[in-house]
Amino acid sequence: MNPESKNKSLVSIIIFLLITNVVMLIFFIVLNKPVQRNMRGRDQNGMSGMLQKDVGFTRDQLDTYQILRKDQLDSIHILFDEVRKAKMNFYNLIYTPNVADSTLISAADEIAVRQKNLDLHMINHFKKVRNICSPDQVQKFDSSIKKIIARMVGKSGRNPNK
Repeated sequence: MNPESKNKSLVSIIIFLLITNVVMLIFFIVLNKPVQRNMRGRDQNGMSGMLQKDVGFTRDQLDTYQILRKDQLDSIHILFDEVRKAKMNFYNLIYTPNVADSTLISAADEIAVRQKNLDLHMINHFKKVRNICSPDQVQKFDSSIKKIIARMVGKSGRNPNK
């Protein structure tokens, strides 16, 4: 292959790659606009959208839910921070030489207490939201909340049917 045809081939390949990159960029930026999501991958309407769409909440019910949600968010962040701090304290014991088993157990118990408080808070919140439902909405709520709880607790990986 002579140098002139080699250069033409390389220029053709470069132009092809440039066009491909521009098309991919346009696809990902312009054409592929998903629902606006927050950092955890949920849409901005989150549970209120589910309550309206799946359960059939009215405007008044949604307003009541928003009040509950605001109260819950104020306290839930504190509870998550407490769990996070307890876990950091526990795992920071790695750097302490000759840690007594009683110290490890005490730090692990602190995580359990904080997690228990968080879970009790969450179940009470879900019960309050369920109480907003009309009798004909309860079954729809129960069905939808099962999916949310399954996402909260995660999958075990061992048995995909659970």
